[in-house]
Amino acid sequence: MLNSIIERHRKITPLSDTEIKIIRSATKLFLTQGFSKTTHRQIAEESGIGLGTITYHYKVKEDMLRVLIEELMDFHLDVIEDSEAKSNDILFSYAIEIAVQIALCETDDKAYDLYYSAYGHPATFDYIKDWATKKNYHLLKGKLPDWTEDDFRRIENVTSGIELAAFTAPKNRYFTLNDKIRLFLDSMMKIYDIPEIDRKQTIDKVTSLDCEKIAIEMFDKFVKRLD
Repeated sequence: MLNSIIERHRKITPLSDTEIKIIRSATKLFLTQGFSKTTHRQIAEESGIGLGTITYHYKVKEDMLRVLIEELMDFHLDVIEDSEAKSNDILFSYAIEIAVQIALCETDDKAYDLYYSAYGHPATFDYIKDWATKKNYHLLKGKLPDWTEDDFRRIENVTSGIELAAFTAPKNRYFTLNDKIRLFLDSMMKIYDIPEIDRKQTIDKVTSLDCEKIAIEMFDKFVKRLD
């Protein structure tokens, strides 16, 4: 994963050897101990680079988080494409990706911290919204032939807020994970004018799976790309 992060940014904005070392160390710490618990000082210690140099290149942690989020979103695309290939069901592929994120944030504190921090910082949030707009346009344009990419971009201002609410609303004995997934998927698909019968079939298909297990396996696979 780190190599792909570095290669991506070399194509966009060339990275110095110092910046590469900083990104490698920051990414490792974000994924192993959590974004919120990671400090510039810890990144300096991990990388062997002076604290002043770290803050010169990356004044705030969120600048480093943006790099990791870009790679995470690419990993989400891999999950969607794999689902499309196996299920040949576009709506299911759309729904399972959201359901897995919701389940992951319920089962892994570090993943929750990563997603919540990304949605809470303007630069990373804007990146996520732009990424989601293009992803949803690709997945759902066949069901919404009159919609333009700008229509999807406008709607994303609402649906991204719903996703954040889904991440932060904890399950309990009165509001199970499946209750949560059902409610949020139904709300999201209603916004996209998906017919009720299609919504129900898709949600039933998603909630018949062990989304927590899928989420844990997915995030473990993502983290292991560090190796």
